[in-house]
Amino acid sequence: MGEGASSAGDDDALLRRELRRGAIPVEVHLAADEVADVSPPPPLFALVPRSAYLPIWHDGPIGDDAAAAGDDDAVDGPTPRTHFAPRLAPGRDASAPWFDHEGLPLRWNLPVGILRDLCAPDARAPWRLTVHYRAFDDATDSVENADGAMFSCGVGGEPRTVARAHFFNSLKEAVFVAKGSGVQGLSRRARADLWRSVVTGDGALAVAAEDELGMRATAAFKRVPMRLYVRRNVNVNVGPGGVVMRGEAMRGWGEVTTTSAPATNGATLREALEELGAGGAKKAMV
Repeated sequence: MGEGASSAGDDDALLRRELRRGAIPVEVHLAADEVADVSPPPPLFALVPRSAYLPIWHDGPIGDDAAAAGDDDAVDGPTPRTHFAPRLAPGRDASAPWFDHEGLPLRWNLPVGILRDLCAPDARAPWRLTVHYRAFDDATDSVENADGAMFSCGVGGEPRTVARAHFFNSLKEAVFVAKGSGVQGLSRRARADLWRSVVTGDGALAVAAEDELGMRATAAFKRVPMRLYVRRNVNVNVGPGGVVMRGEAMRGWGEVTTTSAPATNGATLREALEELGAGGAKKAMV
């Protein structure tokens, strides 16, 4: 029994590591109306952690995020800020970027992995993105006349502050659903490392925070917090080669519906989808 429990624990740890190592290859271009030189700068090619938020990955861990973790040189490789900011027109601010994919503005508050799966399920790698630094225009930059706060996290305040608040508020909700109690105070170091794990995809940085929150003993969870994103006009096929998604290019965020609800701990994915009332998604995904 001891060996079986140990093996299960090792498998769980390996699964966690592999999930967090997931990254999206991207090719980022500077928007044509941002180019100040005769010719545009070359695109930036990079791997973006699936857990990262685009505007925060844009800068990498800097300032308080890096200093709190004791690493003032926390950025590995170039970022869009370091790559494009020197090529902007004089006076143009690079502190509040927003991104689009083939003209579709991308929501800043969704992790990159979700954005990629929703907006371009069958696009070839690398995923081609465009970065903008001018203010988002609700009337002309969105076919849905959507609120620019959905796409530029600089609308509601300093981007990093807004994004961190969004992440930790979501974390509090998830912990409450799972344990039936609120989040106890995280140490400053654990909080900083957890945020860096989101930005960099380094799961090892999240261990201390998970231990302090009691989120590693999943068997003790009362319920499992789930959020399901379902997009119309996408076919999902599961076969020997894995999951294959096919669909037309997404034209607007009205094509996506979101359901948030707790699922029973120990339920299969099929059962969890039933609990969320996502029968249609179940047929496509399971």
